[in-house]
Amino acid sequence: MSTQNSTNNSNNADNTDKNVNSYINMTEQTMEKTLDAIKENMIKSIDEYVKIQPRFLQSVSDFQLDSIQSTKDAINKTIIHQKNFIREFVNVSQSQPSETYQKLFQKSNENIDNFVRAFNAGNNYNFDTIDNTRENMKLYNKAIDAFNEYSTNTFNTWLSFAKSFSIQR
Repeated sequence: MSTQNSTNNSNNADNTDKNVNSYINMTEQTMEKTLDAIKENMIKSIDEYVKIQPRFLQSVSDFQLDSIQSTKDAINKTIIHQKNFIREFVNVSQSQPSETYQKLFQKSNENIDNFVRAFNAGNNYNFDTIDNTRENMKLYNKAIDAFNEYSTNTFNTWLSFAKSFSIQR
């Protein structure tokens, strides 16, 4: 009877080990499939964004060009109206000294130069911001890689630690 009990206990232990291993393998496969599906969906989302990004950039560029053209049109129309206005008051303009107009043109040119410098400074700031954001993204990716490596190493250490107990049984 004791031989039969030990055989039954051995069979039960073998069956339990097989069931546990089968469950672990099934759970591992399920988790792998789940993580693979998550990865594929995330990559698919990024790929879809990449497809529309050129169109988005073109839309922004077209908007900028339209805005620039509208500004030029507004300037041209404003100057035409100003010229017409001045023609109506030629006598007044002729009575003003030439120095007044020279100062006016000089200040106008200074204002335009200041505007162009400010515009260029703003653009340079935007370019620097974009470049810095790209660099920060690279650093972020390196930090994520380091964190993943750390997590993997920590998990492997704990796994080795846990296995050391099951091997000693």
